[in-house]
Amino acid sequence: MAYNILSGTVIAADKYLPGDLVVNVVSGNLSTSDAATVINVPRVFNATNNSVVTNVGGDANVLTCESNLTFDGDTLNIVGELTASTGVSASFFMGDGSRLTGITSGGGASGAGPDYSIQFTTGSGGISGSADLLFSASILSLAGGLKLSRVEISASYSITTTDYYIGVNTAENVSAITVSLPSASLMQDGQSYVIKDEGGQANSKNVSVAAAGSDKIDGQNIVVLESPYASIHLYCNGSNKYFIC
Repeated sequence: MAYNILSGTVIAADKYLPGDLVVNVVSGNLSTSDAATVINVPRVFNATNNSVVTNVGGDANVLTCESNLTFDGDTLNIVGELTASTGVSASFFMGDGSRLTGITSGGGASGAGPDYSIQFTTGSGGISGSADLLFSASILSLAGGLKLSRVEISASYSITTTDYYIGVNTAENVSAITVSLPSASLMQDGQSYVIKDEGGQANSKNVSVAAAGSDKIDGQNIVVLESPYASIHLYCNGSNKYFIC
């Protein structure tokens, strides 16, 4: 059986009856037509720049361009969500990571520094850990200085739950001062304060430390500092009491 290679424009009859014509291979140029009526040849009906082509509804002859899924040869852009049934590997992930879940140290997260070092940001987007700050077996080990909050006052003052050192400048005030403790119920169990006469004149300008409501300080509602440079260190039970250390 012989056949001819067709080139150029092919004009076909309106109808071919069974047995009239069998065409095995047709090659050439369809520049004069968009082949819209050619059947069994999948074609895209909504061509969109850089869109990824997908199948529609399981029909092998229907393809569509996904405008929410584009690839420009360098970057794959997805508008929506990405679901994977296996691991996703990347040299880095962009974004703030606020919706990432299930990340643990055993799951591949890596830190810096020796074992049990506390991790903190370096200011350049990285994390670091130091041998001078370790937490192991419920014990915090600090090989360095410790800074705690301090407030200086020269008049009566209500202590806040974020204070630690309360320095009373009795040299600046003209009369006695009352320092009011917050309600013990607002405190953490074991939280503490240090109140100090920094002005050295508590003997003439007494500093009264007052508990709130029915709270007690070693069984008393008020404790008075009345000697120069006197101080008091208190800790709280987080309920209704303060105790002098």
